[in-house]
Amino acid sequence: MVIDSLNHLEMYLPRGGDMRKEAYRVLNYVKTKEISPLAIWETQQTAGQAFSVTDVGMSFLVDCILLLKFVEIDSAMRKALVIMKMRGSDHDKELKQYAITPQGFKIEGGFSDYEGVMSGSPHKVASERFVDMFQKASEKHKGGLSH
Repeated sequence: MVIDSLNHLEMYLPRGGDMRKEAYRVLNYVKTKEISPLAIWETQQTAGQAFSVTDVGMSFLVDCILLLKFVEIDSAMRKALVIMKMRGSDHDKELKQYAITPQGFKIEGGFSDYEGVMSGSPHKVASERFVDMFQKASEKHKGGLSH
């Protein structure tokens, strides 16, 4: 069962209601019916801000947390995915690129050439910057020789 999203549950709580308690009640009820819930939580993130899975601290309620985020790299928007938590598993912690295609959800390569992707300030790792500078200098040198 997909709950899209837990954020909307807040709209139905009485003023001052306890979101953590209500989400716990709903998720546990679904589990008692032997249904696996897939709960979506939409959160606003800004560059330089500390990451928070939920605004009200509900990560203890779930077994797995996937973070999906849009990131800008080389003047193009890319989609990033990382497994933040998978209870009882030594899961892959590498940031991956993903795409939603007509054939479904596709996990692509990582962002190994970049650091700072999750913080909103991606930049090439030093070794990649060196390779880029070397290639540009080589191309410039070749261009100068052909004239």
